[in-house]
Amino acid sequence: MVFQAVLVALITTCCTWWFSHAVTRTWLYPIWSGFLVGIVMGKPLEGMMIAAAINLPYVGFITAGGSMPGNPQFAGPVGTALALVSGLDINTATTVGVILGSVTVLVWTVYMSVNAFWVHMAEDFLSKGNIRAMRFCNYVPSFFVSLLINGVPAFLIVMLGAPFGAWLQSFPMWIVDAFGIIGGIMPALGIAMLLQYLDKPKLTPFFFMGWILAQFLGLSTMMITAIGAVIAVLLYNQASKPNSSLIGGE
Repeated sequence: MVFQAVLVALITTCCTWWFSHAVTRTWLYPIWSGFLVGIVMGKPLEGMMIAAAINLPYVGFITAGGSMPGNPQFAGPVGTALALVSGLDINTATTVGVILGSVTVLVWTVYMSVNAFWVHMAEDFLSKGNIRAMRFCNYVPSFFVSLLINGVPAFLIVMLGAPFGAWLQSFPMWIVDAFGIIGGIMPALGIAMLLQYLDKPKLTPFFFMGWILAQFLGLSTMMITAIGAVIAVLLYNQASKPNSSLIGGE
């Protein structure tokens, strides 16, 4: 368990470490970090399912000017790990993950504030022509800051989180049910945020088509995605032709 906790701590550290985002932005999303946690803990399928549920409330998530309404970099790996070690169901895990993401917004603010110090150091080294020291300030200190304020709490949560499920189940049943209901509502909130980007009325029918395929025909998300991809390719090819006027093209 100690080795797994260390790996989860490193995953959580990399989720916030800015250099990881320079490699791939997928570190930001719980569905990726939670999947990695699932692999580390020997339950990749369960980890991905829990992480996908935690990811849904953040589907319409944006960071404007550095401000964040939540901290999915922490909620994804830590929420998934906590759910796996304590045996939480998916809805309850979603609620716990979102709560963790909301509570740890301050952690992100502290991380960014502390890293501003290394930026000034890097500028000083650059003005002196010391490129190696500048690169060191850009990459290394921010990793250890993330390790301290993200990795260490993640390690402790994994090590001490096993009794959490039993502790939660000791609550009155209406509280446990409330956690499940809230967890079921959270994905709808994320999807609602995403729908705000559909500012073109011409795209609305595609949303309802997907809903009809899922609700009445019982198609899986993967099948609906494949159908959507085929339609997107057809529309793109049609719109590429001269004098074509199709969805979204004027």
